Amino acid sequence: MPSGPPRKRPPGRPRRPGRPGSRRPLKPAHHDPADAPGERLQKFLASAGLGSRRQCEELITAGRVEVDRQVVTELGTRVDSGSQEIRVDGTVLRSARRLYYAVNKPDRVISTNSDPSGRPRVVDLAPKRDERLFCVGRLDLHSEGLILLTNDGELANRLTHPRYGIQKVYRVTVAGSPERDVLDQL
Repeated sequence: MPSGPPRKRPPGRPRRPGRPGSRRPLKPAHHDPADAPGERLQKFLASAGLGSRRQCEELITAGRVEVDRQVVTELGTRVDSGSQEIRVDGTVLRSARRLYYAVNKPDRVISTNSDPSGRPRVVDLAPKRDERLFCVGRLDLHSEGLILLTNDGELANRLTHPRYGIQKVYRVTVAGSPERDVLDQL
């Protein structure tokens, strides 16, 4: 840092904004986007069935999404689908209605949405719709039983995230009579 007397401002030149003695302008106050009304645009797009949130983020950053006829490329933009017009590639989107299905998952059906091997999926058991559905939780390939399908991400999160403390009950049927040490391993 150079030593010596501080430089003087030329006459007629306005003082820069900032703290006294500071040469940097003040930064605007930080506003938490979570406090803004509405929901994140990528969440709305995903719930409208346009893909996963990541895929919807790509639509936004590619400039393919408009809110009230203005192209939006900033992730985290919040929208109110009830009062704003949202378009993707020029097509107006409507708020998706929430869907809920209780499905009896059979053996050898997977509970993921995409499978490169082409195995049967639980989502294929639901009525065909335009909305993107996903399983609430998972059951193993050879497990059978109730699994929920929905397009309601908030419900799915509340049912599956450990912080909400929702307990799950499993009934297991095994062949024969397992030894005590085998049961202890379960």
